[in-house]
Amino acid sequence: MKILMSNDDGVHAPGLLALYQALSTIAEVVVVAPSNEQSGCASSLSISTPLYTHELESGFIAVNGSPADCVYLALHEIYRHTDFDCVITGINSGANLGQDVLFSGTFGAALTAQLFGLPAIATSLVGGGVKGAGQEQVSHYQMAANEIVKLLTETPILDACKNLPYHVLNVNIPDVDSADAIKGRKITALSHSEIARPVHHVVDPRGRDAYWLSLRKRQSTLSSELSTENVDAQTSSIEMTDDQAVAAGYISLSPVRLHHTPAATLDTLSALVL
Repeated sequence: MKILMSNDDGVHAPGLLALYQALSTIAEVVVVAPSNEQSGCASSLSISTPLYTHELESGFIAVNGSPADCVYLALHEIYRHTDFDCVITGINSGANLGQDVLFSGTFGAALTAQLFGLPAIATSLVGGGVKGAGQEQVSHYQMAANEIVKLLTETPILDACKNLPYHVLNVNIPDVDSADAIKGRKITALSHSEIARPVHHVVDPRGRDAYWLSLRKRQSTLSSELSTENVDAQTSSIEMTDDQAVAAGYISLSPVRLHHTPAATLDTLSALVL
């Protein structure tokens, strides 16, 4: 099995290294990742500036671009003669739950791979507070990476992904001290949580207004009802959203479909006189 890896925390991120080491026990793995942190850049591509590559002593290839750039460049140039079985991104520092997938570079890299027909899995280690800034313990990344290997070797999930075109599997792993604390895996729907404070206004030392964007959400509870807005009729049997699953100690597996126009919406708009 051949796997292409990338991330949005940068080529030196501990989550990337942990996942590479774990996946290397079951597959041939190559890494093409941003030379620095690219969190929040979604699936953006650099089309107005050139990209440069640099091979590290580890064999990882660093690119001065976005995660999507890395996957795009790897598939169409650097490893254009390699037939990858899948693309796996992460392990992201912090959760990618619900609407996070719209902004996440980790998810955006997986999305780019899927657009070119490769099964794609985006992985994240759920954390909070300082941990969301990349300060998770290395052992926690190693535990999470081992869970990804188990997912690939103990379940038919990869074969299932190969038969689901235009789907990305978004995986969130609870940030626990040991694998024994994980209760299992749940197929989940994307949640939707209100952003607590979207923009932080500060004044810099020179007296200028400055603004810091934030995606931090309000605390959700397990008792909240499953939002049906993100679940169509074919997935109405889903019992948990992704944030509910990880809060309860489960690994969340959310299939996210691309290129989908809801039939009901088409019917509604088609009835309009335009």
